[in-house]
This record gives sequence, structure tokens and C-alpha cells, in this order.
Amino acid sequence: MEGNKRVSNKQIRAMVVSTIVGVGILSLPNQLAMASGNDGWVSILVAGLLTIGVVVFIGKIFDIYPDKDFFQIGREVLGNGIFSIFLIILFAYFIALVAFLSRSLAELIRAFLLATTPTEVIIITFILCTSYIAREEINIIGRLAYHIYPLILISTAALIIVSIPGLDPTNILPLFQSNVKEVPGGIRTSFFSFVGYEILLFSFFYSEKKDGRLKSAIQGVLIVMLIYVTIFFTTLAQYGLHGLQRQAYPTLSLVKEIDLPGFFVENLDGVAMAIWVLIVFSTMAPSYYSAAKVFSNLLNVKDHSMFILPILPIAYIISLLPQNTVTLTETLGKFLDYSGLIVIVILPVLIYFVGIYKLRRNKK
Repeated sequence: MEGNKRVSNKQIRAMVVSTIVGVGILSLPNQLAMASGNDGWVSILVAGLLTIGVVVFIGKIFDIYPDKDFFQIGREVLGNGIFSIFLIILFAYFIALVAFLSRSLAELIRAFLLATTPTEVIIITFILCTSYIAREEINIIGRLAYHIYPLILISTAALIIVSIPGLDPTNILPLFQSNVKEVPGGIRTSFFSFVGYEILLFSFFYSEKKDGRLKSAIQGVLIVMLIYVTIFFTTLAQYGLHGLQRQAYPTLSLVKEIDLPGFFVENLDGVAMAIWVLIVFSTMAPSYYSAAKVFSNLLNVKDHSMFILPILPIAYIISLLPQNTVTLTETLGKFLDYSGLIVIVILPVLIYFVGIYKLRRNKK
């Protein structure tokens, strides 16, 4: 392993947090209010625990094969043909994720900040900026995440603190009133808001201290769970259930409600959007990097950076296919749900159990 590619466990924790927390944090409270009512926080906890379960499987895979990276493990356990099929799906997943993130960013920036700027300009500008760091190795991605990570924690804490005077705790009640049939929908919505932990497939092998890497990754997921639950309760206490169901992006709307007497910045939503763009950048960069990494492995090329620019127009064109945010969710959103289930849930679990089976068979 090249020493310059190594990442610390602190960077692994930061990558998990910064990669997961992106577009979803803006609309998640509304989606959970629609799916599970006041009990949306339960869905977050259950989905977070399921995510931790998958993360544990990923950690165990690298414990079983400590001297191999994800691609070497996959080909050894599943065989070249089957694993290549999974890699094709994984590449399509990452490209779709980059397209989804860039289009969502463009739509929100146009809605809240730059109303007259063409969507195409915002998308291509952001993808080009992201390509600059995506061409680097995992250690650079880790450093980026390590610098964005405190910003996520500080901005979340600041948003909650300044929102406290306007909150009505009675809006949170009653609890545990949702129908049992509504629970799976809320869990599904919450689970795919934890998408991003798959960066562990590409970073665990390069960790400096293998003993603490799984613990750091789990800590990252727990921090995201805390952020999501806190934001859900804050927006619920601010707007109430029915008000939250009418707010498409309640987190941004919450910023608009803030009024600080004597504060020298009047347009706080502009500041919030600027911070959020940095957060989405730290979410999109690992996905872009992963797409190029998977594609280079499919073609058996060691340097992934040469594929960064060639796959850029693919992501750009796909991002423009949906006509609006509704079709964006119905097309790219659903594709990400189904393909993500295959490659970031089923694939790690399958590699683990097949790997265990082969090791036991070889011992016999």
C-alpha cells in the first residue's frame, strides 16, 4: 500500500458524515412527516441501525482480507464475471448519484439564490469544480471531508440554537401514533438518506490504524443519526406536523424564520445556501471519485484520473433528462433506490457470506 494514500480514522469518520449529509437533510423532515407523521424520528433511528449493520459487514470483509482492496476482494470471492456485473451497476449508481446531486443543487440554487441563472450553467460549473478534487486519491478526499466535517457540526448546532426561541415543543406531540403500515415507508425514506457510507468500500483498505476504522465509521453514522433526528424535531417543533408536510425544504425555510436583532447579516438564507453548497461538494466529490475508480477498474487501468473528464458529459446529460424536481425524484431517485439496494447493501453482505463460506471450505 502506498503510504501517501493512507487515511486516518478521524478522516474516515469525517468522510462518513460529510458524504452522507447532503441534499437529503433539506427535504428529509418533510418526507418523514408525509410518511410517518410525528414518529418520523423512529424511522431515522431504525434506518441508522440498519446502516450500521451494513457498515459492520463492510468492516468484517476487510478484516477477513486485510491485505486486499475492495476490487481484489470482490474478484476473488465472487469471480471476475459476476463481480464485473456488480461493478457495472455500481458505476451506473455513482454516475446517477452525481447527476442527481448536481441537478438537485441547481434546482435549489435557482429557487433560493440565483433565479435567472440557467440550470445548465450551475450544473456544469459544479461538476467541473468537483472533478478537480475527484481526480485525486482517497487521502485527498479524506482531507476535504476532515475540513468540511466541523462546518457541518457547527452550522447544525448554530441553526438549532438560534431557532430555539421560535419553537413550540407541543408540536412534537403526540408520539407513537403512526400506523404500523406507514413504518416501512418511513424507514425506506430514511435509509436512503444515509447513502454515502459506501465510500468505506474505497477507504477502509487505506486506513492507517485498522483496529479503530470500523469504530470510527460507526461513530460517523451515529453522528448523522443525531443530526437527522435533531433537525426533524426542530422543524417539527417550528411548523407542527401539518405545516411541516407543506414545507418542501423545511431546513431552508427554518433559516428564513430566523431574526437576530442587530445582526449585521440580514439575508441568512444566502449564508446557509453557501454553507450547504460546500456540504454538497463534500458529498458529490467522493461519488465522482468512486465512479471513476470503478470505471478504471472495469477497464483494468490503474490511474482513475484519466476518466474524470470523459465521464463528465455522461453525468451532465443524465442530470438534464428529468424535466423538473418531481420527475427527478421519480426517475433518478427511484433508480438510485433500487441500484443502491443491490450494490451498497446486497453486494457487501453477499461478499461477506460467500467469503466466509470459501474460507471455511478451504480450511476443511
